[in-house]
Amino acid sequence: MATDGMILGQITDESVALMRQRIGFPNPTLRHGWLDKPHNIYASYDAFRRFAIYGGSDNPFFIDEDYPKATRWGESIAPLGFEGTMGLKRPKQMDPDFERATRSALRGVQLFHSGGENYYYAPITGGQRLYVSKYVEDVQVKTSSFGGKSVVVDNGKCYWNDDDVVLVQGTETFVHIERRRSSDPSDKPRKKPEPIITRYSDEDLAAIDAAYDAEFRRGSDTWYIEDISVGMRLPTMVKGPLTITDLINLFMGAGWYSYGAPPFRLAYESRKLLRGFYSRNEFNAWDAIQRVHWEPGLVKEVGVAGIYDVAVMRQAMLNHYCNNIAGDDAWVYRVKYDLRKFNYIGDTTWIHGVVTEVRVDPVLGPAIEVDLVGINQRGEENIGGSATILVASRQTGLAKLPPPVKPTAHRADDWRTV
Repeated sequence: MATDGMILGQITDESVALMRQRIGFPNPTLRHGWLDKPHNIYASYDAFRRFAIYGGSDNPFFIDEDYPKATRWGESIAPLGFEGTMGLKRPKQMDPDFERATRSALRGVQLFHSGGENYYYAPITGGQRLYVSKYVEDVQVKTSSFGGKSVVVDNGKCYWNDDDVVLVQGTETFVHIERRRSSDPSDKPRKKPEPIITRYSDEDLAAIDAAYDAEFRRGSDTWYIEDISVGMRLPTMVKGPLTITDLINLFMGAGWYSYGAPPFRLAYESRKLLRGFYSRNEFNAWDAIQRVHWEPGLVKEVGVAGIYDVAVMRQAMLNHYCNNIAGDDAWVYRVKYDLRKFNYIGDTTWIHGVVTEVRVDPVLGPAIEVDLVGINQRGEENIGGSATILVASRQTGLAKLPPPVKPTAHRADDWRTV
């Protein structure tokens, strides 16, 4: 069975208590394997370009090396979300005995990335090296209709550069539920999910193509607060029909994010460090359980209706939308994302935005709030969210960057020399 080798942990009061002891320290369920350094140690135009293209964006601000030189920034800057490909790990250091005593918190309990919120303080520019600390922020036990008892863990994160300037900080939320094999005789009978299959008509595909042709990019058309009103509906963006090729492209541009899945001997080395992240495949060989995103057999065994995307793909969709809507001059200060329904292979996501607030903030200056939603071809919301965008004013000029903030206290004291 493809689930052979998986660690099937349970949610216990002791395990939850261990996770709560980790508040301020790294989450032991979000470990890295052999790949202990980020996809990009240094930021560069080339890395920005690859990240944008393999995420589906042809915005010249990110893919044309000369274009940004004529903007207010004067050089290439990173697209939203690029920070996820960066960050030398500098978490708060743990006493070895404490680390060993708490490392089994929620071990082997399946987890889903359910959402998060990011704040952007300054641009990531070429040549910068980033550092990151990720840590447990809050732990809540809840009852889930999907998997019975669940544990919601908020994980804080902070990215800063060599000058100790914070560029991005935020929160990622994961929901932990108990994983069961579909053949487990102790399971109560469950109705198996119906396979998710979509057949598009030529007319459906023509409508998607037309939306791609009409994709909006504000570009150099400066967005002024005087031209924005509450209730204003923003242009629609389409993403899909989703293919496994799209998923491969995401990894080509961004790397593997949290866990990593290197090949051949490096996979063997990674398996030594992340035993529970590997299970037997159809050949009785070891492979990363991340293949649930492209291997139908494993999807069926874990009881999901079909192959689905990785969470960061839908997060990237909202980021792409915000980059296009804001244009060259505005500053996207905040993006919140809430992952709702799975985004299955074959699904098409239509992203909509509406302005919910227009204000001149006493600290941030001219700002707007935007509600965001992604709706698939079945009429289901697979992602929701919101954004704060700092815009220009004809009275005060271009949008300001937000005031700087202090780095998190939950980081290594000797982060410069580690």
